[in-house]
Amino acid sequence: MPTIQVHYQIRLSDFRKASYYGLFLRQRKPLLIFFCVLLVSVLYTAGAAAGFGRVNPLVFLIAGAYLVWALFLFAGTEKRILTYLRSADCLFGEELCMTLDGRGIQMEIRSRNVKFARSWNQLTAAFELNDLFLFYLSAQDVYLLPRRCISAEEQSALRRTLHMRLKDRFSSRFLPRSS
Repeated sequence: MPTIQVHYQIRLSDFRKASYYGLFLRQRKPLLIFFCVLLVSVLYTAGAAAGFGRVNPLVFLIAGAYLVWALFLFAGTEKRILTYLRSADCLFGEELCMTLDGRGIQMEIRSRNVKFARSWNQLTAAFELNDLFLFYLSAQDVYLLPRRCISAEEQSALRRTLHMRLKDRFSSRFLPRSS
């Protein structure tokens, strides 16, 4: 892999996308149940309105309870985002320098006097989203690399390297599906 060195800043939209992606990773099954319950309640309501049976208020109570749960879940995520924005650890506006090569990932935040390096094997996981690469050092520590900061060729080289080095710990919708 050729060395890729990127100087960039994180935007709020980048952080929000990463936060919600993490939420959906952690809450995948409960959120799937939530969406299924909502779908069933909408279909039930449509069927009852079309005369296929009587309306049972229990269906609406269950759907309402799931809706309230989801609203609290999303509100909690937004609160954590705002808390991060107000914290001293907030990296918005800071220039980040990330270097990616055959050995691994190096990150430098000059204004904070932070510099570290990790080999590819030390990464817990990596994900490629529509707009971001996410590099997980642990379940709590994630570094973002916006795709807008690197060329299409560099994205492709990085994707191949992550797929080769991390195997099943890397996920991307841009990888070809194997049958």
